[in-house]
Amino acid sequence: MTPISVIGNKSRQAGFSLIEVLVVLLILSITFGMMSVSFFNTEQTQWKDMNRRLMVSLNHAKDETTLSGAPIVFQIDEKGWRFLTLNLKDELYVLGDALAPYPWKTQTKVEGTTRFQLDEAGSTQPVVFKMTQGTLTATIHRRKDGYFEIH
Repeated sequence: MTPISVIGNKSRQAGFSLIEVLVVLLILSITFGMMSVSFFNTEQTQWKDMNRRLMVSLNHAKDETTLSGAPIVFQIDEKGWRFLTLNLKDELYVLGDALAPYPWKTQTKVEGTTRFQLDEAGSTQPVVFKMTQGTLTATIHRRKDGYFEIH
């Protein structure tokens, strides 16, 4: 009889070791854990992002009115916020691009000063308004230098 030759090493086992399987499971569980944490905080994260966007927009509009000398009106209500300025016919129109209107994605309640004009730092009137979405609240006020901050 002729011997049959086998290619490869017969003494080596095929498949993965227990350690390799555990390492892969550990990597997968860490990945899914990080993804689930980001999904659970989406409401609060969106709220913080929206507040940050509002602060940047208000302060940008304040800079615009200081540089151009043209007054800009800010209006906020249950529909969202918008920046308005006068056109050549002295009619208010909505600004676009960086100061584009922002509609609320969920029901929002607004209390306080809901319409005001952005002025230079020396002629600022006190402005405070509070926004509420469910359990999340934010209070915005204008500082003496004309810029806005959130509490």
